Amino acid sequence: MRRVEVVRALTEARGGTAALLWSRRTFAWLTLGGLNHVAIGTETGAAPLLVTGRDVVAISPNIEAGRLVSEELAGLPVEVVPVPWWEPDAIGSEAARRAGGRLLTDADLEDALVGVRSRLGDVEQDRMVTIGRAVATALDGALRAVADGTTESELVAMLEARLAGYRTPVLLAAADERIERFRHPLPTGLPIRRRVMLVVVAERWGLHVAATRFRELVPPTAALAATIAATRRVEAAIHRATQPGATLGDAFDAARAAYAAEGVPDEWKLHHQGGTIGYQGRERIAVPGDPTTIEPGMAFAWNPSITGAKAEDTFILGASGARQLVTGAPTEPQPVSNERFERP
Repeated sequence: MRRVEVVRALTEARGGTAALLWSRRTFAWLTLGGLNHVAIGTETGAAPLLVTGRDVVAISPNIEAGRLVSEELAGLPVEVVPVPWWEPDAIGSEAARRAGGRLLTDADLEDALVGVRSRLGDVEQDRMVTIGRAVATALDGALRAVADGTTESELVAMLEARLAGYRTPVLLAAADERIERFRHPLPTGLPIRRRVMLVVVAERWGLHVAATRFRELVPPTAALAATIAATRRVEAAIHRATQPGATLGDAFDAARAAYAAEGVPDEWKLHHQGGTIGYQGRERIAVPGDPTTIEPGMAFAWNPSITGAKAEDTFILGASGARQLVTGAPTEPQPVSNERFERP
């Protein structure tokens, strides 16, 4: 597994003999879609992977070991070592014993891993397309079902029902005046009367896709229509600037210039603009001067907003700079590979 060799090289370069990787994102990346968590709200999983110079071992509480063997790690050259769940130091002690020297953790490698993790392979790109299609179809269906008086919480429930089989770490909804008041509106019991914004980050195989959609129950005013159009132009500018060899800082500068051209130079300060996406809802959120190099195979979810409007889709960047929009028009989800090894 080439990804294991990357971890080994990083570990050795940083003076370690082994690395104990707890984070859900790194576990999923290293196993090409495996999951090691129980509680969905945690950043770390229940069973970490120990990567040594000789082997890869999942050290697991005994109550999780069977599922990992049968479902998450089936077919992979990864040994599962069960330890007593009731001994709080069992995993650390077993890892230290096997490491035979300095044991590194996710925190010691994350700054390097985030860049490697962000370059998605063929299988991962196929999966992102599948997730994106499911997201687009679910958003469209949920918003079409809205009637006068449907609440924000009811709308979110309808979206979740349409995304069965996917995890949804971010679900936001705002009706009417809440759209202008809050950039991250948690859903409430407020009835939808005139318009609604629906935001989702969906996850499967450890990969994330983000999108925002609106439904206008009454025709927008001329002023609102102009704001929506201006937001789309800002989005188009930042998409055009997302090119291989440029930096996230370059793309951010393009967004700021576009906001200024629309006569709202400070709107970018009211909400982050997004960035790379993959094994996290955002692998890296772009900031002014961000030196992160944009590379083919990376996925992006930019989310520019002008008070009252927002634009957000997920796309994969190709080698020529072409953008594959994975959250495009709703369509029936297609079968996708479940293979757990990288293609040659």
